Amino acid sequence: MTADATQAFVFDPYDYVTQEDPYPSYAWLRAHAPLYENAEQGFWALSRHADVVAAFRDEATYSNAMGVSLDANAWGPNAHSVMSFLAMDPPDQTRLRSLVSQGFTPRRVRELQPRIRSIADGYLDEALQT
Repeated sequence: MTADATQAFVFDPYDYVTQEDPYPSYAWLRAHAPLYENAEQGFWALSRHADVVAAFRDEATYSNAMGVSLDANAWGPNAHSVMSFLAMDPPDQTRLRSLVSQGFTPRRVRELQPRIRSIADGYLDEALQT
């Protein structure tokens, strides 16, 4: 693979072709650009499992504080106001996740299932009528 071919490849997670079948892009990234920068959209991507696992464990280097989405509304120093605790790092994220998990035990989620299904069915019925 030449440098020109590497520069010609663009990984765009919003591209419909990528969304339909992302695996060829993932394979290309692992083989040719395990640390990939999309300068136009302003993001970096890790594509190898070991690198992703290492990043998850390295809170000093990799942070969620700016957000976890490419959506401009959910990115930046105030990302936590849109993304809640997803856009936080430990120990703040750990504390909030602990609080939320207490309210969403497997038993409680099973209890909520009929109401959630009813709400979803209502939205689907409404959407199908339009």
